[in-house]
Amino acid sequence: MHEEALLVARLFLGVPFIIWGVMKLRGGEAKLVPVLAGLGLPDAKFLAYLVGFCELVGGIAVVLGYPVRIVGVLLGLWCLVTGYAAHKSDTNQLLAHVAMAGGFFLLAVVGAGTLALFGGAPTGVFAHLQ
Repeated sequence: MHEEALLVARLFLGVPFIIWGVMKLRGGEAKLVPVLAGLGLPDAKFLAYLVGFCELVGGIAVVLGYPVRIVGVLLGLWCLVTGYAAHKSDTNQLLAHVAMAGGFFLLAVVGAGTLALFGGAPTGVFAHLQ
């Protein structure tokens, strides 16, 4: 039951990031560009596509369960930074980002489980990414 629960948790955490990434890469970046420009960031359109790409790749990595420890930490930090930068005035959104960050950090600690790519224990070159 433990392994199935980890898989379900990875799906709950990863699938939204895949969806958000695809949406940004398919034209949804238009809503993000003004936000990024408002933060004073240069080349907001490029950054919006980069955000979409990172969300897509991160979500896929979480769903596949590899390299979940690294991606879990990165997406946890991502949630905290975006929660603070974009939603600090909306307590509900900020807390949602903090909750997601907690899930990613927990996933980074416990790992992907055996129902993951490489069975949770990669070998060779891939083992160095864990």
